[in-house]
Amino acid sequence: MATVVVAILDRDNWDANTDIIVIVDGAGRRLTWVPRDLWSRVINDRVNAGFGMGGGKLLLDALAGLGFMADSAICLRRGATEAALASASVRVPIRAPLDFWYPLTPTSRIEDGRQQVSFRPPAETLMGARLHQWIGARTMVNGQGSDFHRMRRQIVFLRALLAQGFDFRLVLKDPELVRITGEDPLPLLARVSTNWRMRVHDWVDDAVIDGKMVLVPRKPKPWWRRQLRRLRDRLKGKRI
Repeated sequence: MATVVVAILDRDNWDANTDIIVIVDGAGRRLTWVPRDLWSRVINDRVNAGFGMGGGKLLLDALAGLGFMADSAICLRRGATEAALASASVRVPIRAPLDFWYPLTPTSRIEDGRQQVSFRPPAETLMGARLHQWIGARTMVNGQGSDFHRMRRQIVFLRALLAQGFDFRLVLKDPELVRITGEDPLPLLARVSTNWRMRVHDWVDDAVIDGKMVLVPRKPKPWWRRQLRRLRDRLKGKRI
């Protein structure tokens, strides 16, 4: 098996959206975080709605329509990840001070009440609620922040889990909270380590479709523009 989709639902029910979508490429030893707001023409909705609409098969089809081909998918309800991380203690590096607005509870709306959460350099040990705040916070107090920042913090978090030898089999403890589509993805997932490449798919643009704020794939630059840019870069180097 070459590629697996790992998806985590944002609520503890099977018709919820997949808040986290990661493509695990075994051949390339690479993990790619897919933005949940990426628009899928296959389902005529954001890609994170695919699993709730038609299970793992439709999620795989929606991702394939966006160029992310995969052989199988493993989808976890929120309860599976919460149970696995219940007693976890994870130390993450922090480069700069971070201040976010966060809902009063992880599954409530920020419009219904918020609290400020902060993380300070050089590192913090995350446990309990702090752990979920690190993974999920997206609205910064200064008005900046996006899903891309959130996904990059998830990469930092995953690397820290891998480095300390976290037992990821804990998410499989309750089979009722896990659904697998296609071939068994576990042998491939067991191979993932800290030296694999991890990145966020951010080659996208903002758009409004059917009244929804979404993301769409960014069109590649024409070849002649790429050549012109390379020529300019070479000329700049000669001037220096």
